[in-house]
Amino acid sequence: MLFPRLPRAFARKFHKTENKRERTIQGQFLIPVPSGSVLSDSYPTRVSHGQLMLSHNGTKVLAPVNGVATLTPDQKYFQIKQDGSWSTNAEYKFQTYDLGSMLQAFDDGALASLDLVNTPLKDYFTKFNPNSSFSLILSPFSRYQHLDFEEMTLTSMKEAFHSFVALLKTVFPKAEVKNFFEIQNLQFEHPNGIPEYFLHKQFQWDVLKSKKALNTYEVLYLGAETIYHLLRKLYFGEPFTKRHLAVFLVDRKGRMDLEPRQYFLTNGQSLAFIPANMDKRYKIASFDTVFEAIQPMDVQSLGYFNIYEHYSITLYEKLPISRKEFSCIDCMECNQYCPTQANPIQLIKGKKEEFDKDKCVSCGICSVYCPAGIDIRKRIEEVLV
Repeated sequence: MLFPRLPRAFARKFHKTENKRERTIQGQFLIPVPSGSVLSDSYPTRVSHGQLMLSHNGTKVLAPVNGVATLTPDQKYFQIKQDGSWSTNAEYKFQTYDLGSMLQAFDDGALASLDLVNTPLKDYFTKFNPNSSFSLILSPFSRYQHLDFEEMTLTSMKEAFHSFVALLKTVFPKAEVKNFFEIQNLQFEHPNGIPEYFLHKQFQWDVLKSKKALNTYEVLYLGAETIYHLLRKLYFGEPFTKRHLAVFLVDRKGRMDLEPRQYFLTNGQSLAFIPANMDKRYKIASFDTVFEAIQPMDVQSLGYFNIYEHYSITLYEKLPISRKEFSCIDCMECNQYCPTQANPIQLIKGKKEEFDKDKCVSCGICSVYCPAGIDIRKRIEEVLV
């Protein structure tokens, strides 16, 4: 089953470094303004692509297009009416950087780690002393492995990637750069994209050591999607105003169609084109993966694309079955499938002290495989908090 074509009313432009299945769609835009944000100007005002609009907890949001930006009456959103376009045909251009200019590029491009929660990339890199020894990990996997960013990087941005690896070795001369992109046949299985689990699996560290290495900045970790956007800024001049949205379909019998479908969307873009051009059988949607607690919504109320929150969407022919919790049947499936042997069954038994929270990476696998429908994920969240 192929994802339906968009109508001619949508302007399509292909980025030379992107896969041809990706589409940039232009229109009108709505961007949320988090409470406590610092606005960069008074509104309404004219903005240009990449111009700073707001900052919040170290994260910056840039204007996604050229146009006129206004605040909604409740000041909870920016409305932007596009009045021009910008080139999406940027080609690779080798640039020389030192540490300072690289960090400035991160800041100017509003780059954020897509592996670590709420972590602007400039702030993250600043934690590492260029004259200190530490491990610098380049992972071919993404925290949310919705697309193969390793393949996308190595096929269309290979020269930029090699330039970046050389740059890292220059600005961090004492760091040990471990490039897992070079390891052939390294296959993804959930939860390989979670940083602490990747370190646990690849170096045989216990999970607690992996978490500590990340939290104390003994390891600088860059996953494939983070690297992809980093390269776009450093070598193609593209700030973080677009992100890929992967689309999956689930039929009435709960079978998922895994045919690759991806849109390269602009922050704040309306998602109304999805139901407008989909088979009408798909009435329910969710931005959550199967490893998360699914929060279904009507496909007609998808709203607007949020570059910091949305990375995949699943469309259902009918509402996903709400699993009823039954009593534990002592099948031990949760423990059997737990990738770190955190002993999650003890949470069901009420023995929280016997659950090894230091080993848990919050992957959600135990909940997925529980035949009794017990939401172990929720119990884990209560313990970890």
